[in-house]
Amino acid sequence: MAGALDGTRILDLTWGSAGPLGVLLMAEQGADVIKVEPPDGDPFRSYEDTGYRGYKVWTRSRRSVRCNLKSDAGRAAFLALAKTADVVVESYRPGVLDRLGIGWDALHETNPRLVLVSVPGYPAGHRNAGRPGYDALVQAAAGAQWEQPGWRPGPIFLSMPLPSVGAIFLVAGGALSGLLARGETGRGQHVQTSLLQGVWLYSTQIWQWAEHADAAVYGLMAKSHPPGVHQPMIFECAEREFCHVSVMSGMTPTKTLDEILGTDPIPAGRLEGLLPLQQQNLMNERRREAFKAWNRAELIAELIACNHIAEAIVEPEDQFAHPQLQANDMVATVEDPDLGATTQIGVPIHLLGTPGAIRSGQPRVGEHDTEVWGEVGISGDALGAVTGVGADPGGAAQEDTAPAAAGGGAGGATTRPQLRLPDGAPEHRALEKYRLIDFGQYLAGPFGPMILGDLGMDVIKVEPVIGDGMRMAAMPFFGCQRGKRDLALDLKSPEGLAIALQLVGTADVVHHNMTKGTAARLGIDYAPCKAVRDNIVYCNTYAYGLEGPLSHFGGLDPLYQASSGIEHELGATHHGHDPLYYRYGMCDAANALLSIVGVLEALVHRERTGEGQELWTSLMDGGAVFSSDTLLLADGTPAVRPKLDAGQHGFGWAYRLYETDDNWICVAALTTEDRDRFLTAMGVDQSVKADPTSAIEEAMRTKNAVMWSHTLDDAGVPNEISLDNQNGMVGLFDADLERLGMVAEYEHPSMGRMRQFGELIHFSETPGLIHGPAPRIGEHSREILEDLGFSGKDQDALKAKGVVTWPDERYAAAW
Repeated sequence: MAGALDGTRILDLTWGSAGPLGVLLMAEQGADVIKVEPPDGDPFRSYEDTGYRGYKVWTRSRRSVRCNLKSDAGRAAFLALAKTADVVVESYRPGVLDRLGIGWDALHETNPRLVLVSVPGYPAGHRNAGRPGYDALVQAAAGAQWEQPGWRPGPIFLSMPLPSVGAIFLVAGGALSGLLARGETGRGQHVQTSLLQGVWLYSTQIWQWAEHADAAVYGLMAKSHPPGVHQPMIFECAEREFCHVSVMSGMTPTKTLDEILGTDPIPAGRLEGLLPLQQQNLMNERRREAFKAWNRAELIAELIACNHIAEAIVEPEDQFAHPQLQANDMVATVEDPDLGATTQIGVPIHLLGTPGAIRSGQPRVGEHDTEVWGEVGISGDALGAVTGVGADPGGAAQEDTAPAAAGGGAGGATTRPQLRLPDGAPEHRALEKYRLIDFGQYLAGPFGPMILGDLGMDVIKVEPVIGDGMRMAAMPFFGCQRGKRDLALDLKSPEGLAIALQLVGTADVVHHNMTKGTAARLGIDYAPCKAVRDNIVYCNTYAYGLEGPLSHFGGLDPLYQASSGIEHELGATHHGHDPLYYRYGMCDAANALLSIVGVLEALVHRERTGEGQELWTSLMDGGAVFSSDTLLLADGTPAVRPKLDAGQHGFGWAYRLYETDDNWICVAALTTEDRDRFLTAMGVDQSVKADPTSAIEEAMRTKNAVMWSHTLDDAGVPNEISLDNQNGMVGLFDADLERLGMVAEYEHPSMGRMRQFGELIHFSETPGLIHGPAPRIGEHSREILEDLGFSGKDQDALKAKGVVTWPDERYAAAW
């Protein structure tokens, strides 16, 4: 069956994780991806020599060619190949591609319809644009490490590469949006994002500022010690196994938690949250002791039987045994040319009209040289000159060719590349021709439409007349609702349903996160929506999935942090700690972000064929993406993965956090040369190179972080001071980020001036548009109803019946 992106060719110049995994989201929906590697191969393949096999997952489903971009023959060949392509994705530091002679100007002249997507560590024009872009260093510089509470004071090394696993969605979303914009303008453009913007993507619930916010606004998602925000729902069972219990399942429990555990219930007529703190603590301790008496598997089975939902907190490789992940076709056997049959994650975006598929395992270096270069007329002796095999690679120094994810030194370009801005007012916005109807609530549904709205799409939020259930939580609500027009509507009334379907008839996309069967009961499932708009793209973001043993349940983000293993890894549980919840809300965001990629892929397919379709994503599959570098070998044993040390400092002495005299510094000395320079700069004897951790820690405490950073810069050792972003206040008022458009400010009727993250993807010709703050309940009801043909008298009658509402002098909601 044809894929959504059939006929689309992508040239992949990326190394690391953000680019390869972002490209994978398109490769397995039908795009022809050609990985263009240096003569000796992608340097990240070298990690496979240590036993780490994650790169085999991220670089599967593509063809591999070698190309010596330092030679005239290689550059000419690459430009010839670019003539046949729709998208080029690259991860070099800003300015490097230009110095190689294959930058935007050269590519655009060669192929005016080409979309170039750049994903360096930092955006062009940022003060760090020339610095190494290793994931941990971007974590540090952005303030992400300080925002995660851990088992000790100070910043925590994030075992999951948070900047990169944010940027994967921005890479795919930017490329697909560029292709859709090309359909309007007939031209390609330069699309730019970065690992830094990948961090800001996940800041949506926690890094905000409002002029009139009180402590209650900031309190729900606040960083705390000991860790809070879902952490209290992690329970230890017998044999020191852990589970995470959800407070929401979408089902009505048949027994209370206390009845299942055999503990004293909440006093009749009382709410637990309003009990005296001493009584609450006593009840919690009794429950925790009761949990320890249960076998974990038996307890989870009992909870599920009583319509509660909980997940075992497992190691990442254990996710493959989960029956729901298997039901989602997310456990796949992939033939690898070196390893044989391996178990890897499947395709996490489920397009029902054009299903995705794993095309192949990771190709060998240059496996398709003859085939691909032959397509552009290169063969024989000319092929050797292009690939550089057996020839002197020659030319540029490593500094000029190292990708952002593997920068070898602190220096950078001699001139500072700037973002390319449109000449005058843009003729088009990236996605302005499309309208999306957002029936979602809470976060995993509405966040995706918000990001599509930032890219220019007209997003209409349809919420109950009493308001979205998330409105009780200010920062999570503001984090997924900005820029939308709002229609408050009673979907359960015949008139409300008729209005909703009339609105769908004007739209391109329907999007929601309702539990299985809910949309059908309301009358807004795929069939009636397709009846009013035949080519509609219809997306449901589930908790578990479309079918399977748990598909009827809803669920919250922490369940899938548990099932994917990321809580186990972050807590360094293998060292005896408890598992640890990521307060960034990782799986809610991943579900939403997978959905925007899926929606854009479906729209690309519709532009080519005229066909709409239904698609779905899930929180569970989103969690699996975060552990996608996990695979099982042919004998069922897991491949090696790096593990956090007991102090949550990092992965070994050369890639970790160190405490200095006054602060913390993160070091990424991952090449042999960098490690030698690091030891020399620290004054540590090379004879202790096997494990110099203690000697380095002692030396670090003799100077402050600023002086050590300067010393390491002088020595050419990649490093960054770990920034305390203070719940975003530092970054939201950072002059560089303001100038680059990465901070957005707007007025809210009750909150006053507000600041949140701004532009995540930059388009050189068709910029997105951040429309403004989150709407009030029904703020645009009249405007939308008028567009649908309802007179003012009709609108008033509908409001009197409670079918619609809009703000008036009696508006009581806080926002």
